[in-house]
Amino acid sequence: MRLEPSEEQVMLRDTVARFLADRGDATAIGAAPMPMADWRAMADLGLFGFLLPERAGGMGGGADDAMIVAETLGKGLAITSLGEGILGAADLIARRGDDALVRRFVAPALTGETILALAAGPVRGDGGRVSGTFDFVRWATQASALVILDDDAAHIVELGSATVVLSPHRLADGTPAACVTLTACEAIRIALPFRTGETVLAMVDLAHAAEMVGVMALLFGQTADYIATRRQFGAAIKSFQAVQHKLARMFIALEQARSLTIKAAATGREDAGFVRAARAAKAYAAEAAQFLAEEAVQLHGGIGVTDELPVGRGLRRVMVLARLFGGAADARTRLAA
Repeated sequence: MRLEPSEEQVMLRDTVARFLADRGDATAIGAAPMPMADWRAMADLGLFGFLLPERAGGMGGGADDAMIVAETLGKGLAITSLGEGILGAADLIARRGDDALVRRFVAPALTGETILALAAGPVRGDGGRVSGTFDFVRWATQASALVILDDDAAHIVELGSATVVLSPHRLADGTPAACVTLTACEAIRIALPFRTGETVLAMVDLAHAAEMVGVMALLFGQTADYIATRRQFGAAIKSFQAVQHKLARMFIALEQARSLTIKAAATGREDAGFVRAARAAKAYAAEAAQFLAEEAVQLHGGIGVTDELPVGRGLRRVMVLARLFGGAADARTRLAA
């Protein structure tokens, strides 16, 4: 298993990192979702096309490439729909939908013109109409369509319909979301082979785990720098043994989360063990990231919970990512099953 990125993946990582540095203010990262203009600019770089299958006009990037992009976005505290919109919904339609669906939904998502939302759970109805309620659907208020993963099918619902009711709210990190209620909505059904939906959710889990690793790397680096300058009792607090032990535990949590994420990405989505590896990465990273972020805030003191530093925003980002699609507890339950 390769532990270091290839030369091409280093270029990919550096491209995303430069884009975020050029487009964002280092003092305000993670304060709000990425503007649509920046999202379209990312698409213009070819990043979404690189990750999507060739059938949709992409280059068929693998899970390891998706991990690189997601981790870099996480390190920049970029709030985007990469996991659900690109690696989840768009990729599913590109692989399982017909050519007309690819042109209708994937092509505009690939160019950044539209966003796709993703939900999982049972729907009611048949004959091309579905009903159901889905809570905390990220990006539903901005998305053109919602892709719902059921047991053996995916249902595509356009969100402009009068039979779709959205109850908008903001998550802790500022991500737009909504409770979505469908009442006999027109839907396009895509039959899915056995356990395809699990693979889709595993890719989303991998993306969220990689984002959390990126956030952890940012917070660890900032905390290590801060304790070298913060002084108490006439000495930098990095000289205190208790602080050194905290930092060591933070480093271990970061590297273990990164290792599990690399393992899942290296497994590859076509491998029989991919779903299990991705669930394991999400289960561990969710708790490790929460631990590291809370320790980072504690070591920064009162300033750590303010918006003056990215540390508090990083904690809120982790709180959201760690709980998407069930969080660590659900990931462990699915892993055990």
